Parts: sequence; C-alpha cells; structure tokens
Amino acid sequence: MLSPTLRFVGTLIAGVAVALVAGQSVGTARSVNDQALYIWKSRRLMVLREGGRIVRRFDVVLGIDPEDPKLQRGDNRTPEGTYYVREKKTQSSFRRFLGLSYPNVTDADRGLDRSLISQEEWADIFFANLRGRTPPWTTRLGGRIGIHGYGDRPELRVDWTQGCIAVGNDDIEYLYQRVALGTPVHIKE
Repeated sequence: MLSPTLRFVGTLIAGVAVALVAGQSVGTARSVNDQALYIWKSRRLMVLREGGRIVRRFDVVLGIDPEDPKLQRGDNRTPEGTYYVREKKTQSSFRRFLGLSYPNVTDADRGLDRSLISQEEWADIFFANLRGRTPPWTTRLGGRIGIHGYGDRPELRVDWTQGCIAVGNDDIEYLYQRVALGTPVHIKE
C-alpha cells in the first residue's frame, strides 16, 4: 500500500499529464462570446467585457473585511485572483447567485502551505479546477463565493457580505441572463 504522500504525488503527476495531453492549463476555461468580468476591490467596481469591449460597469460591495485577500472560511474577505463562473442559481436569498471557482489552485497552494488543508483536499481542489468544476466548498478555505444581488436588503453601498461580491438586484438579473458558465472573473486589489 502506498503512503499518503506517494499517493498525493502520483495523483498530481497524473493530473498534470492529463492537462498536458488535453492541451489545457490548470484552472482555465474558454467562455462564449469572449466574456470576462473584472473586479477592482479598492474601486468597488466591476466591468463586463465581451470581445475586448466594455459592455457594462457595476458598483459592487464586498466582504466585511474588504482590504485583504481571502485566506480561510469565516474571515469575511473577498478573494483575489482569477476564478470562473461555475454555477448559476435562481433560488438565493440574494436574488440570483453566480457561484465562482473559489478556491482555485493558488488558494489551495497557500492553504496547504499554512496547513489549513490536507494534501487530499488540495488534490480535490486541483482536479475540480482542472476539470472546470466547482471545487469543494467544505474545506477550511471556505467556499460559496460568488456574485449576487441584495435580495431584500436595502441597496446601500456599505461592505456587508461574507466574502461575496454584491451588486444591485437589477444588475444581478442582467448578469444572470448575460454571463455564461465558464466566464473568467478577475478579482484584483
């Protein structure tokens, strides 16, 4: 029987081999219409781009602790990095929900280095991102990060989420209809 470390290394090598054979890089996906969302946390701004042009701008609010990048579940921080829209939910207390691929491989690397997740959890996150699926949201890194509306809350421009990106209710309806699964979401400082 192989030790957990040898299983982990074997799993990692197999995953990289699959990615190389398939011609993919880890965590990437192509979106339809060449869409991308860009979020600048310090400016509280999100931009939807299609085909290289800006289609629409959105005011956003962030996690209660908006300055630093997300490190773990419960820190109320919005992550920084490149993620992908992995799910779209119509039933949400915040109107609509576009679930992101948080945690990504970079988040998993940081979590493994800080002993927040195990090697097996790292591998689960790695392979979910490699396959274009939603990564596990049950690790100490947290999850269920996405873009959503205000729901029944008043639309005040005060950071209040647990790490998500909130937009006005009309804006989330627009995004829900327009943004495709697999669309990259670039969250910057």
